Amino acid sequence: MAKRLDRGRLIVVEGIDGSGKTTQCRRVVARLVADGWDVLRLREPTDGPHGTRIRELARSGRDGVSVEEEMDLFVRDREENVRANIRPALDRGAVVVMDRYYYSTIAYQGARGLDPARVRVENERFAPAADLLVILDLPVETACRRIEASRSGELDLFERRDYLEKVKAIFDAMPDPQIVRIDATQEPDAVFAAIWEAVETRLGLGER
Repeated sequence: MAKRLDRGRLIVVEGIDGSGKTTQCRRVVARLVADGWDVLRLREPTDGPHGTRIRELARSGRDGVSVEEEMDLFVRDREENVRANIRPALDRGAVVVMDRYYYSTIAYQGARGLDPARVRVENERFAPAADLLVILDLPVETACRRIEASRSGELDLFERRDYLEKVKAIFDAMPDPQIVRIDATQEPDAVFAAIWEAVETRLGLGER
């Protein structure tokens, strides 16, 4: 039977596009599972109707959709995710590992002109805060080179250089005491080692 905690733990991996979040989330989950923990891996936007709409907008454009309407899509998507997945897992003592969460909404919607403090308050009204927030720090130029090398199509709206510069500035200014900032220009193994050290030392989730 998988190991559980008296209170679940929420690990969130954030950063601009191209920083390697998805790869590192997979590795963290695999290590936790190997160590015997009850683990749930999630990503946002989700595959639900609101999350699907968000990704469609990123690909096709935001014509006719205001920043407030887009923000509402993120909030509705997250409310469903918290209710259906995040809180039940935390309540049973599982470790939840998330590829993006409301910290991305603070940064990406803040870069569109919304007040980051207001976005935080709106989300923390219902969404539990991370117990460990990992921000993978990467120069925008490097991130864009990685994105362009990984696909043949154009960058989507969330991946444009000028936009990502604004997003990165908001991530850089986040004050959360739970944050561990990791240099994502390193080799993936080195990035994972730094993340895992934080998981062990800050959350005590090594082998028991």
